[in-house]
Amino acid sequence: MITAHGGALGTGRNSRLYFASADNFMCDALEVDVRHRGEYLYLDHGPSIFGSYGKLPLTYAFEVVKDRNLMINCDLKNSNIAGRVEALALKSGVEDRIIYTGSICEREAMELTHGRAFFNRLDNLPYRPGYAAAIRRRLESYNNPVFAGINVNKLLVDDSFLEECVYEGVKVSLFTISTRRDAVRYSEMNLYNITTNIPDTVRSLTRKVGLSGAI
Repeated sequence: MITAHGGALGTGRNSRLYFASADNFMCDALEVDVRHRGEYLYLDHGPSIFGSYGKLPLTYAFEVVKDRNLMINCDLKNSNIAGRVEALALKSGVEDRIIYTGSICEREAMELTHGRAFFNRLDNLPYRPGYAAAIRRRLESYNNPVFAGINVNKLLVDDSFLEECVYEGVKVSLFTISTRRDAVRYSEMNLYNITTNIPDTVRSLTRKVGLSGAI
């Protein structure tokens, strides 16, 4: 699976140009940064002194992925908003297209009934060699398809851990790939997802190594 990182191909994070360029990305999913003001959910990578003013609503992103038959990676920038995202997704008819990353924790994921969570962290389980089997057992212990895998920063993990996860059957979503060199390196690892600023390049490479890129 290939996810176009917010602002892929120089289109700007959470921008109208980013969404308008979705067909050029050759990806399976779009990534957006989700914040809230009360019950209102909007797109913004960092906090702003202007709050949600001038920012696109999450519903805008939902309509884009629905029209283009894509998944959407909701990188939650505030805690305790996964339930609100799911409620809005249900209203928009995209509840099964949602991938949760960012601030989502195990407690929040237990309350969800749709979508899939890839955790940036798991309580008391570091993302380093020797822990992949324990991570798999933790995710399986919930017996819940929402608990899908882990979301890891390529700068914070080494190859041996990623290879161990693949061996143990842990689904890994890796971010953020921005160079062709890294694209070549990680495309050969058979990871579940690569989040990238150059999704077209990663797509061409995954085809060469025989990966389908299917969700």
